Amino acid sequence: MDVVLRPAWDEFRAEEQLQRLLDLLQRFKAQWSFWAAQPASFATVLQPLLDHEADIEQAFAPISHLQAVLGTEDWRQAHAQAVAAWSQTATELYQHAGLYAQIQRILAQEPLDHARQRITEIKERDFRLTGVALPEAQRAAFAAHALRLSELSTTFAHHVLDATEAVHFDVARERLAGLPPAQIALWAQPAEAGAATIYRITLRQPDYIAIMMHAEDRSLREQIYAAYVQRASAWGPKEFDNGPLMLEILAHRQAQAELLGFADYTELALQGRMADSLASVRRLLEDLLARSTPAAQDDWQDVLAQAHACGLEEVQAWDVAYLSERLRVRHHAYRQEDLRPFLPLPTLLERIFALLHRLWGIRVRRVPAVTWHADVFYLEFEEQGQVIAGCYCDLFAREGKRAGAWMADLCGRRALDDGRVQAPIALLTCNFRAPGEDGVAHLDHDELSTFLHELGHGLQHMLTRIALPGVSGIAGIAWDAVELPSQFMEHFAQREATLLPLLVASDEQQEQARDLVRRIVAGRHFQSALLCRRQIELALFDLTIHAQPARSEEELQAQMDAIRQRTSMLQPPSYNRFQHSFTHIFAGGYAAGYYSYKWAEVLAADAFAAVAREGLQAASLSARRFRDTILALGGAWSAGEVFRMLMGRDPDMSALLDDYAWRKP
Repeated sequence: MDVVLRPAWDEFRAEEQLQRLLDLLQRFKAQWSFWAAQPASFATVLQPLLDHEADIEQAFAPISHLQAVLGTEDWRQAHAQAVAAWSQTATELYQHAGLYAQIQRILAQEPLDHARQRITEIKERDFRLTGVALPEAQRAAFAAHALRLSELSTTFAHHVLDATEAVHFDVARERLAGLPPAQIALWAQPAEAGAATIYRITLRQPDYIAIMMHAEDRSLREQIYAAYVQRASAWGPKEFDNGPLMLEILAHRQAQAELLGFADYTELALQGRMADSLASVRRLLEDLLARSTPAAQDDWQDVLAQAHACGLEEVQAWDVAYLSERLRVRHHAYRQEDLRPFLPLPTLLERIFALLHRLWGIRVRRVPAVTWHADVFYLEFEEQGQVIAGCYCDLFAREGKRAGAWMADLCGRRALDDGRVQAPIALLTCNFRAPGEDGVAHLDHDELSTFLHELGHGLQHMLTRIALPGVSGIAGIAWDAVELPSQFMEHFAQREATLLPLLVASDEQQEQARDLVRRIVAGRHFQSALLCRRQIELALFDLTIHAQPARSEEELQAQMDAIRQRTSMLQPPSYNRFQHSFTHIFAGGYAAGYYSYKWAEVLAADAFAAVAREGLQAASLSARRFRDTILALGGAWSAGEVFRMLMGRDPDMSALLDDYAWRKP
């Protein structure tokens, strides 16, 4: 029997939750010597270790999540202490020679089922890659690097958030020409006595994107752009400068790699991934770069022509999104904003849930629940009449909340001591435009794609059939395969058969909605080459700085500039410091792994094409196989094995290239 153990969010206090975590860590460490002295078996050593780790992760998850979505000082301090304590404990665990010897004995002596064999092999690798076999002095050095890295990553993320929140602009109404009225209404500030209404624009993502795409005032676009790309650097508020942190992070990662016998951090990071070598990753990126060049050149010529039509003598970085949106209207007769009236969030969610039911028999319903903010809502997932998972959704931007969109796990599926099975719970977070005066939020097409992307991650976590910690849900999946289900789900926003049923339109609006969807689908390749090259730019930068870590900020900037010379149609201004807020690689899990977005895009396009061939409106054999493999098996099999179970072969790039529809290089 599956049981959903929802936490009492209103009872969480930062100091109390931190103490609970610290107590769990202490009890965990007290067991190590006992486990190391037991006769070696999965049941006596590894299963209790996995269960204790799962308990700790479930205590850590609320601390991590609440500091990200609330950003209050108490949760931030608790998070910093929790990260340091958990990091130190994990390093000590995986440097424990006695436990490592036990795992080696289990692998050598005990016949295991596939899931247990897989997690045992993963744990053996974790011990090796934490330096368990190093001499004592080198083990201590590795541990010191790990602890410092946890501190630096936390500080990096806090700097990005604080630098974003530290800046705002109060502007007059006449400077907001071109902006959607609904967006302008959200910016209105109470007027001071005798003063005209002013509009407060922040550097939060919805504000920034709206200005870049729609503001006719070029000087306003430049002003917002400059503040955004300089935040968390010496060019912005000095106290949030991430420049020194980046260099130190790279140095510690390189030192760890060298201690383990690797030439650089990329070699260390690739352990356990689908990509078998750095060379294979670079081949993919370089191949896509070459294939995209003709289409990117065509796209850029269109941008230049649009600039000329707008009276601009030269194009600057703060012009590109504005010009591109006008090109979209000219070529495809729609704007991102055009879809908002047809995507009211409450009804949209019901229609997405209906799609999940048609494809996989999953039922989703909104259930009253205690949450951490009034905007948050809770969903239950049912299969064959049984509640199998839960999901908290926090979708709107607000003060103190970390930017971006992500899915995290509150807890994973696992067997409990009393014979029940704990159902997984996901935490789905976005930063969409807040509801307007009517209290209803409406999404644009990009926001719909973002929601489907994060939902894809959530489905892989929630629909798992594996109940073993470490390989259940998203756990244990190779990092360059984790984006497969998320990018798979994005395809549903790009096909007429699946996008049209999501739109909410009256009888009188049906033809308008159908025509709009046709234009969106026809334009789904719009500037795809330019967007692809941007992803390649970031992936190459990530690989370069981890293969050749810079010793100065000037050198780091030179590495970025050199890559942009190869990938970008427009060089940004010299003050652009994007890397200073590149949290994916400096404060997230994507270090030497940002290429995963392109790697998994190949897998997702291949898998979606197979499902689409059999129909997207009802359960098909391919859709069922996707449910039974990608969404069910977690990390209990390697990512390559799971993909071959789905497709019966290795990945093929053809579907992705067909989807891009680029002309030949």
